[in-house]
Amino acid sequence: MKKSLLFEKIDPISRLVEMLILSLAISLGFIVENFREGYSEQIKSEKLISSLLQDLKGDLLRFNEFTQLRKSLIKDVYHFIHHVKKNGLNKNNIDQQTLFAKAIFSWTYFKPNTANIEQIISSGALRYLGEKDLIYQIGIIEASNISLIDRQEREHIQNWNTFENSLEEINKNPNIKNEYMFWEKDKNLEKQIINLFENYVFILRSSFVVDYDEYINQVNKTIALIETNE
Repeated sequence: MKKSLLFEKIDPISRLVEMLILSLAISLGFIVENFREGYSEQIKSEKLISSLLQDLKGDLLRFNEFTQLRKSLIKDVYHFIHHVKKNGLNKNNIDQQTLFAKAIFSWTYFKPNTANIEQIISSGALRYLGEKDLIYQIGIIEASNISLIDRQEREHIQNWNTFENSLEEINKNPNIKNEYMFWEKDKNLEKQIINLFENYVFILRSSFVVDYDEYINQVNKTIALIETNE
C-alpha cells in the first residue's frame, strides 16, 4: 500500500524530463561516436592520399627510366633492320646476331604502384576528400593505370605471338626451328624479317603516342591536385 502511494506521488513531468535527458545522452553518444569515426576515417584518408602522392612521384621516376629503355629498344630494332638491309641475312655475322638478340629480348615491363589508390577507392576514403576535381582525377589515374598495364600485356603477347609464329614459319630447318639466327641468305626471307621487325618497331613507337605521353600527363596532373589540396 505504501509502495503504491509512493509511485503515485512521482511527478509525470519529472519522468518526461528524465526520458528526455536519457534520450539526449544517447543521441550525444551517437553523435560523438560518429564524429570520432569520421575524424578517424578523415585522418586515414589523408594518410592514404599522402602515400598515393609518394607512389605517383616514385612511378614518375621509374616510368621515365622505363621510357628511356623503350627508346633504347627502338634504336636497337632500327639498327638490326638497317644491318639486314645493308648486309643481308648472315648467320655467321656476330654483330647481326647481337643486334637481333637486343631487338627481340630487351622488352621491359612497367607496373605502377596501385596498392594505395586501390585502397582509397575500395575503403570509401574518397568521400572524405571533399575536392571534386581530386576525386575525379583519382578515378582518371586509376583508369590510366589499368589502360597502361593492359596495353603492355597486349603488346607483349602480340609481339611474341608474331615472332614465334613468323620466325618458326620462315625458318627452313624444322630441327632447329627455335634457333632463329640459323638462316641462310635469301632475299625473300630477308624481306619477311625486315617486315616483321618494322611491324614490331611500329607497335613500340605507337605506345608512346597512344599511352605513354597521356599516362605521364595524368600522373603529373594528379600530383599537382594532391599538393594543391594538402
